[in-house]
Amino acid sequence: MDTASTLMGLGLLILFIAPVGYLVYNQSHKEKKRAKKMAFLASKKGYNLDETENTHGLSIGLDKTAGKFLLLRSAEKADLQEIDLKDLMKIEIIKIDEDEKNTQALDEIREISLLLKSKSNEDKRLIFYAEEEDPVTEKNNRLDRAIKWQKALQKYCKS
Repeated sequence: MDTASTLMGLGLLILFIAPVGYLVYNQSHKEKKRAKKMAFLASKKGYNLDETENTHGLSIGLDKTAGKFLLLRSAEKADLQEIDLKDLMKIEIIKIDEDEKNTQALDEIREISLLLKSKSNEDKRLIFYAEEEDPVTEKNNRLDRAIKWQKALQKYCKS
């Protein structure tokens, strides 16, 4: 009886752990694939990425010498977006609460994004945290990442 209960317990444990393990592996594999694709597309266009990061289904990279900020949303599509850092006027961190208003209180934040305002009025918005999709425990970490990228890109802004 003891052996049967143990085997049944192990079977149930594997039954519940296996899908979670698969999801973690699959997500990690997608991020690695997207990072490789970004590095390949950037080098194909002659860019040398000084800083890169995978965040929230998005790969971002910075080529300091060429003055380009690169974005890749998915590894399947080879759609590498280039933002010329010389065209940026202002970079803001937007912290939105549930009423779609800016807030500074960390507990009230529902979305954290980086707004890249360009001279040609083609603003880009990079979402670092969205409450519906990300765990609450990631909020502080994502805010730190957004601040890091704001500081890195702010050096190139021509206000």
